[in-house]
Amino acid sequence: MTSTSLPASAAVVIIGGGMAGLSCAASLARRGISDVILLEGKTLAHARASSFGETRMFREMYSDPVLCRLAQEANRLWREEETHAGEILRDTHGLLFYGESWDEETIEGSIPGARKVMDDQGIPYEALSAAQIAERFPLKPKAHFTGLFEPTAGAVRSDKVIAHWVRTARHAGHQVIEHSPVSSIDADGGGVTLEDGHHINAGHVVVACGIWSQLLLAPLGLAPKLEIWPMLWAHYTVDPALASRYPQWFCFQQERGDDGGLYYGFPSLSTTADGRPRIKAGIDWSPQELRVAEPNAMCTEAPARLLELLDTFLFNELDGVQERVETVMSPYSMTSDVNFVLDRLTPKLSLFAGGSGQSFKFAPLIGDSLARLASGEQPAADISCWSHQRDAVRA
Repeated sequence: MTSTSLPASAAVVIIGGGMAGLSCAASLARRGISDVILLEGKTLAHARASSFGETRMFREMYSDPVLCRLAQEANRLWREEETHAGEILRDTHGLLFYGESWDEETIEGSIPGARKVMDDQGIPYEALSAAQIAERFPLKPKAHFTGLFEPTAGAVRSDKVIAHWVRTARHAGHQVIEHSPVSSIDADGGGVTLEDGHHINAGHVVVACGIWSQLLLAPLGLAPKLEIWPMLWAHYTVDPALASRYPQWFCFQQERGDDGGLYYGFPSLSTTADGRPRIKAGIDWSPQELRVAEPNAMCTEAPARLLELLDTFLFNELDGVQERVETVMSPYSMTSDVNFVLDRLTPKLSLFAGGSGQSFKFAPLIGDSLARLASGEQPAADISCWSHQRDAVRA
């Protein structure tokens, strides 16, 4: 569809075809709102955006009790989402936090912080020693490492979820349009102009285009304060004899030199084209020199040093890792307090940004909250921690 065939108005215009935009569209569809246009500048969940890939973690193992409660609400909504989809959208295989414990929270929390919150909120877990971790999994923890295993955590099958939301939106009559970049938003938030000049009036505009939201909101004086971190992840083939034993894991280590110390991995949930089992693993930090404010300035090719650090960790700290077969640089839109921005900016304009690499697990809650804002309501859950007025994101 060309923009000339698009209508001149819609009840809701969504900018961005990743997790937030599509989950919002699906939620609007279930609310009976069909007059929706979703505009994606490239392709849905494309490889240069943060919603790309097959898997994302879901968990309730947080050091922040507020995020823990919101994760519990998101998991309740995930169960409803699976009912709507008529298929399982998550693999529940548990999650291992392991590594060092020290008096500092990282962007993923900490082992002692998570243990305290899970104790307080009655979330089941197993406490493991380094020897128990090594006996149970093909990992090689250092002797002073400890671990927490949350059995009810696992992986969201993000590619399946994206496909489900697209079907839901299109079945409801939404127009989901790719290759339609937006150049500007009206001053009052009541419409958008595409790069080819076509204008669409909107009852409400939802900005959900990740790192590119800054470019649209800055001219309105509404851009929150964010940094863009390019984050490396990759697939590695593994020994078939060990493939079924890899857990989903996050390793906490203190920063040493240019090694940020935070690594994560997924179990073997897929294979290469020639049938070899593979795992997904990544680095959960970005060197200061790679962090930028301008989306188009982000590096898209993995620096050799980051590849070296990730390879070194995988080959030295896990058994059975064979070969790196794919690498991806994924953009994280980061707030200084590592929390999201989800709020109504004006009566006609709402925003989701600052996903900070954690947002997919909250997707049904994000989509439901955005749909309620676009409908003139308040979110059902208390998401005041994601306010655009908090000091951490006020420009």
